Amino acid sequence: LRSPRPPSSLVVPFLLHSPMGNKVFCHARVILTEDIALNVKSSNLVRDVIPIVYKWRADGAELSFDLHEFKTTFDVVKGVEHQFSVFDTDANGRIDAHEVMMVYILLSSGDLGKKIETVFETFEFQAHDGDVGSINFDEAMIMLESCVRGVQKVCTVDFHIAEDEVYFHCKSLFDKYKTNHDGRITRKEFCDWCQEDPSPKAFLSLFQLAQGLPDINAMVQQVNLRQSQVFQMEAQGQLFITPKELMGSEEFRRLLRKSSDWEVDTLVRLMTDESGRIGSDRFHSVLRPWNIFDACDLNGDGDLDSKEMEILLWVHMRVKPTQEFVREFVQAIDGDNSGTVDRIEWVNAIVKSHGGIEEAALKASERTKSMNTSRRSLPASMHRHSAVEVLLAREGHLVALDGHLVH
Repeated sequence: LRSPRPPSSLVVPFLLHSPMGNKVFCHARVILTEDIALNVKSSNLVRDVIPIVYKWRADGAELSFDLHEFKTTFDVVKGVEHQFSVFDTDANGRIDAHEVMMVYILLSSGDLGKKIETVFETFEFQAHDGDVGSINFDEAMIMLESCVRGVQKVCTVDFHIAEDEVYFHCKSLFDKYKTNHDGRITRKEFCDWCQEDPSPKAFLSLFQLAQGLPDINAMVQQVNLRQSQVFQMEAQGQLFITPKELMGSEEFRRLLRKSSDWEVDTLVRLMTDESGRIGSDRFHSVLRPWNIFDACDLNGDGDLDSKEMEILLWVHMRVKPTQEFVREFVQAIDGDNSGTVDRIEWVNAIVKSHGGIEEAALKASERTKSMNTSRRSLPASMHRHSAVEVLLAREGHLVALDGHLVH
């Protein structure tokens, strides 16, 4: 195991003001887009991943894999060459075994505490002099570096954690327990540090809560289905229901999750047509943006900041918006100038698509002089269209692109 390079004296003061935690605290959620990330997320820690770790250790714990070893170790069936290339960034035909193991442990579904223990167990067998159950500074450094490098290769994140910063946090681990760098950290100490220190806790939580776009869409679809059942039950075979009937449904209110009376009243008013009735199409056109907002509102406070709005727009557009566009979009629909977007502001903008959302789009377009950066994030066939146009396509379900109508 190589000894880590201490950071220079010029780097340390910067790190003290911008530790890893500050970067991840402002990152609302990791959205998984790579096939390998989605595949790993579908695996179970106890059922799938831990047996792989134990077998790898029993077989001698090779420090790297070639393509065949990667395929057989992780039972990769589809797209093995592409998944291998995600890790093989230097294209030398071999990938770091620790990086791959850390990705499988951190992204798999399972208890976070068990994941932390498994991360430690991956390295503790290398302890010297029979001192099982502890790791030295070099081992801790490689462990943390493997976690950071692995997930940064597989996941789309807006931050980069440099090796000097990893050293800083490894040092903080040993300093917490007043342990010299030639000493050892126990499993309990490491686990406590991960779950008590804000920086590692935020980093681990970020990937524990990571989701793929299909996962978020599936959550929304499930709520849409339950709400459709509520409408059918209240309508009793009719095409319309009254606002009073809907307001009297306890299941309808329950599915709106922590909504206020004012919010419920506003939603029902948006659903109600000129004749005072609520039809199925209008019912769903109001609730769909509400449900997507809810899926992106991690803390359930009913407000989204710019980072959470980035996720919301990403879900709608199926492409990652630029930070500049997100900022302009938030400013365009933030009616009370609070700096955040609440559920009613968002739903109003979507429902009033011929007024509110297009006005927001116009304001955002006026403020944004160039969308070149945004367009580089979009498929080539959409380069002539702004991110707002793509959003309108998703919400209106019908838009002209390159002379063709698409649903």
